[in-house]
Amino acid sequence: ISMNNLAMLLMEQGKLGEAESLFRCALEGREKQLGANHPDTLDSVNNLAVLLMEQGKLGEAETLLTRALGGREEQLGASHPDTLGS
Repeated sequence: ISMNNLAMLLMEQGKLGEAESLFRCALEGREKQLGANHPDTLDSVNNLAVLLMEQGKLGEAETLLTRALGGREEQLGASHPDTLGS
């Protein structure tokens, strides 16, 4: 969580390149440790997507947001609050 929190702080400070590196590292670590569709991994997918939207990388952001939504629907169900917020 610390890496993700630092990435979020960097994003708020406008240090988008540094934040992207940390978000990608956090996502990679969570995928390895927890699996691709674990809720925490999907949080990392979503966080990276939000950053990519800020950077104007809309195609990649859309791909990641679609992944996060599909994973949350599968893991939590379509009516779960986390799914609805995706």
